[in-house]
Amino acid sequence: MSFPISLIRVCLTLYLLLIVFELQAQDSTVYYKASVTAAGATAQTPFWQHANQYGSIPLNGNFGIIDAGIYKVYNPHNPRLLQWSAGVQGIASYGKSENVFLSDLYAALKIGKVEILAGQKRMTAGLVDTTLSSGSLAMAGNARPYPRIQISVPDYWPLYFTNNFVSIKFSYSDGYLGASGINYGSVTRIPDTYLHQKQLYFRLGNKSNRYRIYLGANHQAIWGGEKETMPLYRLDMLKAYWYTISGKTLDYKKVGNHFGTFDVGGEWHGKDWNFFLYRQNIYETGSLFKVSNFEDGLNGLSVKRTKPLPKGSSYFAFHSFLLEVIGTRNQTNLYPISELVLFERANYFNSYVYQRGWSYYGSGIGTPLAPPSPSTDANLPRNNSEFTNNNRFWAFHTGVTASWLNLNLSFRGTYSRNSGSFLTPFEDVRQQVSLWLGVEKNLNILKGCSVYSALSSDIGKLYPNTYGLAIGLRKTGFLD
Repeated sequence: MSFPISLIRVCLTLYLLLIVFELQAQDSTVYYKASVTAAGATAQTPFWQHANQYGSIPLNGNFGIIDAGIYKVYNPHNPRLLQWSAGVQGIASYGKSENVFLSDLYAALKIGKVEILAGQKRMTAGLVDTTLSSGSLAMAGNARPYPRIQISVPDYWPLYFTNNFVSIKFSYSDGYLGASGINYGSVTRIPDTYLHQKQLYFRLGNKSNRYRIYLGANHQAIWGGEKETMPLYRLDMLKAYWYTISGKTLDYKKVGNHFGTFDVGGEWHGKDWNFFLYRQNIYETGSLFKVSNFEDGLNGLSVKRTKPLPKGSSYFAFHSFLLEVIGTRNQTNLYPISELVLFERANYFNSYVYQRGWSYYGSGIGTPLAPPSPSTDANLPRNNSEFTNNNRFWAFHTGVTASWLNLNLSFRGTYSRNSGSFLTPFEDVRQQVSLWLGVEKNLNILKGCSVYSALSSDIGKLYPNTYGLAIGLRKTGFLD
């Protein structure tokens, strides 16, 4: 039996980093995680089996997958001004096709509260409950991490002149997405496209307050190849970058494909439960710029238990609950008073210039509820110029975690009403239900690990009807 060269390289990289991290363990926090999973399905992989998994799960229904990673994280008890972190995660899957790649591969330096990072690392953007959510609208953790350089304040930083009542966090990054076909331009393909991303969020309320308010926004733009696609404007790369990050118009047009959200949220810390209410409001090219309305967006309510259960308890108990309502059907800018249409309709997660749309390695960067066209039912209309043929929908999503008899239980369920896109509208509304139920139990073997199983299904008219089963073993631990 022969092993792919790429798999050998991944294993060698993990082994070398393990040695380096062990040498550094005296003043750092180093941990590892690994899992082995086998899955099968009656058709393609069910939606909630692969969505928001950072592009790691194959879509072909039947597969086996090995996932292993080693990370050095910052030591919160280390008083030094300078700290560093790094991580690598390798994924190898086998099914109808083999796939081996590095999901995470990054190094970061932290100077006080400010972090400088280079590489690819799992990240999301926007106010949302990341544990159970359907996914942030702009960056959901659905696609593979892309290589980037980023400067950020990753954790809320209290402003001392406000008596710590106001805290901020922000990030500014530029990443590389690769080549893309061109829909409209003087060439049909360009070798390089890039993703610019920035976000700024404020938190009102300190640790002693039971109520906290969150406000902020994120801005993303895919750009590249302007010199080739728009030769009349003679835009070199530096000038095109400036137009992209500033949102400046060029002959009444935006440079790049822009997308983001304005977010607001409120949090209440109770004695036994925490409540988090949030809203993401969409803007798209142009919108800050052109399309901005109050109908489209994501609304969520998250409830989490804070009071721990009695030690050794085995009775049934809820730990968290989530409800979200997501709408993207409008996509039209309306004047708030007269409701006059000021600009043309948008085309969320697609691009009039780049065929890749809002995607990386074939998976959507934004919410997975706007899926890549090849994953939808073969009888639905699609257009080669669009990444997704369904970006107009209303979706109702819920998630629950609980425990019972020393089992950890989790559930996700989504009901959606799907209308296609403005370029490829469906003849009628396609209803869809996607379900996922997981069970996990800790074992006293291998110095602590867990076994898990999940049932999932897609029932409706958007995806092929399918039922799936996954079983696996996972282990995590610290090296120091």
